[in-house]
Amino acid sequence: MNLEETGGFASSELIAEAQTLTLDTLTLREAVAIGHFTTELADKKNLPVSIEVRMGSWCVYHISLDGASEGHDSWINRKCAVVEHTKNSSLLELVLCEEQGLSWYEKSGLSENIFAANGGAIPLMTHDSNLVGVLIVSGLAGPDDHRLAVAGVKAFKGKR
Repeated sequence: MNLEETGGFASSELIAEAQTLTLDTLTLREAVAIGHFTTELADKKNLPVSIEVRMGSWCVYHISLDGASEGHDSWINRKCAVVEHTKNSSLLELVLCEEQGLSWYEKSGLSENIFAANGGAIPLMTHDSNLVGVLIVSGLAGPDDHRLAVAGVKAFKGKR
């Protein structure tokens, strides 16, 4: 397993983590708040990231912080495509394949030009398993993008 790409995460850990991130609902105001909470965490650490929240194909929140680059937008789109395709975090998809010794792209038959099985995009799911949005972070190593996204949702859930 490539620890640089997976951050040493196990699929069981990521699956359990996802269960703690489910939401009762996701309104437009709540989706924007998740973006704001994630941005506050990144800002405190001066992280050079781009953060986006989508509800379906609608981008409801986007910010690029100091040091971010326009290349992050491509990563955002491709990571988000993985979540929309699988309803799993982009890091979980990578880890599941790494644990099996497979390439996500070979297993799925999907193109790296459109999909990025790399940490940083997490599904915003309701308790009834509906995918209602996606939070995407880009700019750090994949596992660190994932950690920031998770921390953003946890901060939102903790302050509601």
